[in-house]
Amino acid sequence: RKLTVGASAKVTADIIAREVVVYGNVKGNLRARDRIEIKKDGSVVGDLTTARIMIEDGAYFKGSIEIDKTGDAGDGDSKASFARNARSTAATSSSVS
Repeated sequence: RKLTVGASAKVTADIIAREVVVYGNVKGNLRARDRIEIKKDGSVVGDLTTARIMIEDGAYFKGSIEIDKTGDAGDGDSKASFARNARSTAATSSSVS
């Protein structure tokens, strides 16, 4: 449910959890249903998808942020929820004149 990347950790992976707190280094995309925190000595290179985000002064972040207000960014069935979001976005895009 909650993943904490310790200060001395170096992770190269995509991470999906309810909550992610980064004190160390992460290279990969983060998806959290609730929140992502990047602490002052933390470093993230990758895209973030979450309902809430906190990046402390001094933290390093390179990537994009998507705020997912539906709260299903980190569900166990995340592929289905992201596919559902992609279909609804496509439908909205195609109906715009």
